[in-house]
Amino acid sequence: MHGVSQIDICEDVTVVTLTNMPLSLGVAVEAFSRIADAKIDIDMISQTSPAGDRVNLSFTCLDQDLRKVLEITKGIKKRYPKIESLVSSGNVKIQLFGEEMRGMPGVFARALHALSDAKVEPQLITTSEIDISLLIVVSSLPAAMESLTSAFNI
Repeated sequence: MHGVSQIDICEDVTVVTLTNMPLSLGVAVEAFSRIADAKIDIDMISQTSPAGDRVNLSFTCLDQDLRKVLEITKGIKKRYPKIESLVSSGNVKIQLFGEEMRGMPGVFARALHALSDAKVEPQLITTSEIDISLLIVVSSLPAAMESLTSAFNI
């Protein structure tokens, strides 16, 4: 198993990146509160390290929720005009899961090696102690799954 006991796939995923956001928790609270109020489920939230007083913030949503997300980000951009939105659809999220991943060095390296062997470039990566989520373009899914299932003997 090598730390991964299950691989799940979520199709029809869009990544939204808000660039040049002020380094202020209030802006993120406003954005995510509006998204939550619209009953939109988001995932794979990732923030860059600050560059001065600015950060970039990425998250994923289902393709079907993109229109609502863009309406919300448009409202945020009116209040903070330096923010820009970047959108990339046509993605799939692969989740590697394993309780035994906790405290096991090398699981992430093995996953990246498998993707490299398959010539698959992740668009976004998030991790926890027992989960690695990889966002890739949908056309790379067969190669990625073949390589990952082989690498983790699943």
